[in-house]
Amino acid sequence: MTHLALPAFQAVQELAVGSLFCLNLLHSPLIRRSFLQTCVLTLVSVLGVGIWVSPTPASMIFFVLLLLYAGSLWIPDGRWPRRMLWASLAVGVVAMLIPSLLLAKELSILPQVAAQIVTTLTSALLLGSALTGMLLGHHYLRDPKLPVALIRRLATLFILSTALQGLLLIVNLGSLYLFGGGEAMARIGLLSTSYLAVFLGRVVVGTLGSFVVACVIWDTLRIPNVQSATGFFYIAILTGTIGEFLGRFLWHTTLIPL
Repeated sequence: MTHLALPAFQAVQELAVGSLFCLNLLHSPLIRRSFLQTCVLTLVSVLGVGIWVSPTPASMIFFVLLLLYAGSLWIPDGRWPRRMLWASLAVGVVAMLIPSLLLAKELSILPQVAAQIVTTLTSALLLGSALTGMLLGHHYLRDPKLPVALIRRLATLFILSTALQGLLLIVNLGSLYLFGGGEAMARIGLLSTSYLAVFLGRVVVGTLGSFVVACVIWDTLRIPNVQSATGFFYIAILTGTIGEFLGRFLWHTTLIPL
């Protein structure tokens, strides 16, 4: 159970951090506070379940700051929500990267540690843009006069993060294969034997599947049809979550940034 809890919790933290970044990206007087309240309370609920499964000191601090950010959204002074958003985002990034950095001590190879950090940050953007895009799409039903440019920002971020995630996968595996030596080859060998099904799920569902959905969302918003794009954001959350969970699981078992 613990073997699965750690990758799952790391994916939850990536979702929360990426969503906070997207909320900062959407900062606009056109966005009502009710949308921000819905997003943050959703993140509080998801992160709360994750902490219950696998608590860490850093994640507890992140959770408390997220609660304070949620509370600040009911304060008339607009400065406090922005401050709490930045504080929550900064602590969340640190809490998100700590598990990877602790596990990376076993490698003591700087390029692989850096590759995992970049992969983690990209995963956060992928998951955050998918969830925030879905919630924002629902908000258009309440406020149809919102400019399509807002949700298009998230669609752009989502398609770029999926493309970058695929590129990182190729670069990480290629560099390990060419320059990693015998020990790295042994770890790569696990992907074609013990963890073949997991690796295929990570590539086919998490990377290729998410990229295809991202292209569909982008094409749908060109019409523009926000309601249809919202439905595809639902699928994006599913493919993205599955892919990032499998990627974190493979990182914990093979120490390969995927």
